[in-house]
Amino acid sequence: MVDVAILPTNVLVLRPSGPIESADIAEVREKVDGLLAGGDRLTGVLIEATAFPGWKDFAAMTSHFRFVRDHQKDIPRVAIVTDNHFLHALPKLARHFVRAEFRHFAAGRRDEALEWIHDEDLKPPAAIRRGWFPDRKLIWLYVHGRVETEAYREVVRWMEPILRDHAPVSFVIDLQDMEGADPGAVIADMKFGFTHAKQIERVALIGSEKWVRRLAEIPNPFSVEIRAFDEAGEYGAWDWAAGRSAESEMQENREFHRVPGRSSA
Repeated sequence: MVDVAILPTNVLVLRPSGPIESADIAEVREKVDGLLAGGDRLTGVLIEATAFPGWKDFAAMTSHFRFVRDHQKDIPRVAIVTDNHFLHALPKLARHFVRAEFRHFAAGRRDEALEWIHDEDLKPPAAIRRGWFPDRKLIWLYVHGRVETEAYREVVRWMEPILRDHAPVSFVIDLQDMEGADPGAVIADMKFGFTHAKQIERVALIGSEKWVRRLAEIPNPFSVEIRAFDEAGEYGAWDWAAGRSAESEMQENREFHRVPGRSSA
């Protein structure tokens, strides 16, 4: 069961209190589609959870993922307010909200979470969205449209403290919707790569265009591993970049997707 509301500021608020049902997803879809049909847009999503209750059945799970797939480009930011281990599932949820920024806030810091969702000054340029997952030492970047020089430099300013404090770090970079880059952004990217190569372990590039694969195949003089993945291999990109073995990932998937009331194999 999920309590669903849209605030006057167009923030979708979700409060799960029991296993998620298909009817819950239908209610979310009705409210969000009604907002979008009226010409408005979502400002973001706020999830308040004491725990992640799972799904009532397989149909509820697939309905949930189908909704997210259909609306991923409409969701710019997701704030999760919780002190529960639900946070550990964040990278997996991010795979389904692949276009959104994520941030965790401790329980009781709802107002701060809403302030982050609404703060235009904190929002990165539309061309680049980003996320940092410390449990996997993984930086995620989603590139949309044309990358301008200042937009890229702003992302570099955000990444440098992470690399300084947590190296070695790996990357998942989604290039499926990239439409080019300013010369200044290209030069800044080359400078960033040479400057921080020793702090980077793996780079997974996601994109179906041939140039993405060619980019991954360019020899580099450093020990950085680079691999290209198409859209269908997106899950594999996350797992490879984080150094997850197939066996450990299968076990985690069984735990994460276990339906309440159903024993695992």
